[in-house]
Amino acid sequence: MALDTQNAFQLLTFIAAPALLTNASTVLVLSTSNRFARAVDRARYIEDHADVPHREGALVRVTRRALALNRALTAFYIAIASFAIGTFSELLGGGIAAIVRGEIAPIITLVGLLVATIGTIAIATGAGFLVAETWDAYRGLREDSYELLHRVPAER
Repeated sequence: MALDTQNAFQLLTFIAAPALLTNASTVLVLSTSNRFARAVDRARYIEDHADVPHREGALVRVTRRALALNRALTAFYIAIASFAIGTFSELLGGGIAAIVRGEIAPIITLVGLLVATIGTIAIATGAGFLVAETWDAYRGLREDSYELLHRVPAER
């Protein structure tokens, strides 16, 4: 039984793309987890210090940011799982196609492509949540800066 080199090249292509996207997703998980931890630290600081300007608004903002980061992390985890399943499906479909000429291999390959598509949508969704969180953090920084710059000096 000879291995079809064209099919082997296609198999490598189908496996490489989800594998690279899995790596990208894990990098996004690491950076988003760090941002999430910082948001939690900020929330704890606000809760512990009564002198934080506009404390209630700041706590609402940091909670909203943490929720966006949580949703981004969820999307990235879905992406990782999807790409892992997609990579395995493509490997399985390519292996079956190389061994047995049947109708099942294209179906498995199609499943792999569909799952990888879900992963791609999940990365885009997670990135959207990160953009929203970044803008929210920037808005909070602007408000805090304005408060500090326009603070009335205390009388001595």
